[in-house]
Amino acid sequence: MVTTWKKCLSVSFLLVIIFIQIIKCCDIPPDLWCDSHESAKRCNVKQQCDQFRRVKLPIKLSLYYEALCPYCQRFITNHLGNIYNQFRGLIELEMIPWGNSKLLQNGTIRCNHGPIECNANKLQSCVLEYAKMKHALAFVICFERSLIDTNIESALQYCSGFIRNHYRRIRRCYDSERGIQLQRKAFHRTMTAATPNRISEVPYLLINGYSSNPDANNLNIHALQLLLKKWKRIIHDNY
Repeated sequence: MVTTWKKCLSVSFLLVIIFIQIIKCCDIPPDLWCDSHESAKRCNVKQQCDQFRRVKLPIKLSLYYEALCPYCQRFITNHLGNIYNQFRGLIELEMIPWGNSKLLQNGTIRCNHGPIECNANKLQSCVLEYAKMKHALAFVICFERSLIDTNIESALQYCSGFIRNHYRRIRRCYDSERGIQLQRKAFHRTMTAATPNRISEVPYLLINGYSSNPDANNLNIHALQLLLKKWKRIIHDNY
């Protein structure tokens, strides 16, 4: 037992020494160590950066929104589809249709733009649950665009071609308690989002589960495409 403890202590001490040596010769933040061959080599982490490059972990984008929010509709219909299609191999998209809705003590849901929005949020929860994201997103874009000048049922029928393989299951979900359950799940997902600040405006975008403050959300929304282009270039060009 003593020998094992001494070995663990020696390994820990060695790791500390290595880290100190890296810090001494590397004068840039850890987030930037893998930005280029030069920075990785200078910080003595080239092997780790090469391994990170090969793994190609997707960038997680979590979009919190509500169905009848004009700003959400504008972002989804004008930008999100293009971003997803352009960077599909780089990102993992998550959509949470809840926004500023409220779950009341009696278990009912009150939505920011009234009962119609509650139904639209519920339907989209069902679509996102059962359809693959590429089909679900195509439906949501069509649905949000259609909701501007038509009702939910008409928009659903008009856009149903995008979810035809799952339509019956989605319809049952929407017409049953399952849709309510998924909305409660969206509520908990929104309330427990990994961000220092409570989500109070929509659309709200987290990148890898993080947005430093409400002002940074605006940066995430408006600069997302530029950020993804930069990350794509770093991943594919520098290694």
